[in-house]
Amino acid sequence: MSAYKTADLKPILSNAEASLFDIGDGITYLELHGKLNIIQDDTLDIIDTALNEVETNYIGMILSTEADHFSVGLNLILLLERARSSDWEAISQTLKNLQRVCNRLRYSKVPVAAATVGMALGGGCELAFGADAVQADTNSKLGLVELRVGLIPGGGGTTEMAYRCLEGNHTNASLQQQLSSVWLGFDTIRQAKVSENYEDAQKLGFLRETDQITSQRNNLIPDAKQFVKTLCENGYQSPKPRNIYVLGEKGINHINQNIQQLRHDGTLNDYEQTLAEKLAYVFCGGMLSEPQFVNEQHLLDLEHEVFLSLCGEPDTHAMIESTLNRSKK
Repeated sequence: MSAYKTADLKPILSNAEASLFDIGDGITYLELHGKLNIIQDDTLDIIDTALNEVETNYIGMILSTEADHFSVGLNLILLLERARSSDWEAISQTLKNLQRVCNRLRYSKVPVAAATVGMALGGGCELAFGADAVQADTNSKLGLVELRVGLIPGGGGTTEMAYRCLEGNHTNASLQQQLSSVWLGFDTIRQAKVSENYEDAQKLGFLRETDQITSQRNNLIPDAKQFVKTLCENGYQSPKPRNIYVLGEKGINHINQNIQQLRHDGTLNDYEQTLAEKLAYVFCGGMLSEPQFVNEQHLLDLEHEVFLSLCGEPDTHAMIESTLNRSKK
């Protein structure tokens, strides 16, 4: 339990999914309410509204929870219902809202820290990616697990991992080195890897060297608050929109050769191969003739396109249903 007793505080704003509190020194705390903090449309709405309030009247924000888990991602029950009824507009809008909220967290006028605890999976991991910094409880388990349910990360997770795997090394590295880095980042998503600890999360690319760890749960929010204050004191400026270096057709071909070998070895079934190939297409920026910089929205649009198309696949429906059935046991 956090040292901040939010039950004793009056929220600035609130809905069923989260509440925003003033915790002093110009810092706010947006507390997610749920047991698993499954991301609903109302979750995205209140994050959006909270950012409007914080950018106007405060100097920073923490996104976290008093529950055991930061967030296990999007509402799969609702997603499956919408997919089976071909409600593509609703799925598309939720996905666009998730992308937009993650971008708002990243490009906010004030610093935002995600204080993760327990599971931060799928869309929950993407929310953490959107923050300027992560203050991770020592037991945080982060991962992009969408391929387990026949999807790809569609809220900016594929884009962020594509950015991180070549960040800073595209100019001096050989194409072979770039291909190796891209494969490692890609395969982390393909295998739906989840970090076991802080060091593992850094190794997998879910946490950066600038992110921090808290060993005592009671200190998580105070540590995150100090993190945000330090960012402010160091003259925080909102990041500029990013261009992302992608390998295009060269990267796709390299990844697909590896995928075909995995299929030949019996590691993948037919649909898993299809999912991996679609992920490769997005991860490398589409069928570009040469490696090049693209703007962030280019990759986000590819994420949206592929995620939405997979929602129409019966095999994806079956994978989601199987996951939901296992979670009931």
